Amino acid sequence: MKIQKAIVENGEIKIISTKEINQDNLTSECWLIQFNGLKACDTCEYLNTSECGGINIRKKLLKEV
Repeated sequence: MKIQKAIVENGEIKIISTKEINQDNLTSECWLIQFNGLKACDTCEYLNTSECGGINIRKKLLKEV
């Protein structure tokens, strides 16, 4: 699966980044973290709440840093 980020410039869509993700590696945990890494948490309204879907994956990634 390809994940792309884009912006609109002068009425046209401009792709600014592309990331290839193997769907077989995705889990039910927070997909934003799986797609974008821990930086996804910077603006997440669910961070440090009971509704956070990435608690375990965050712990795992923080140990690797």
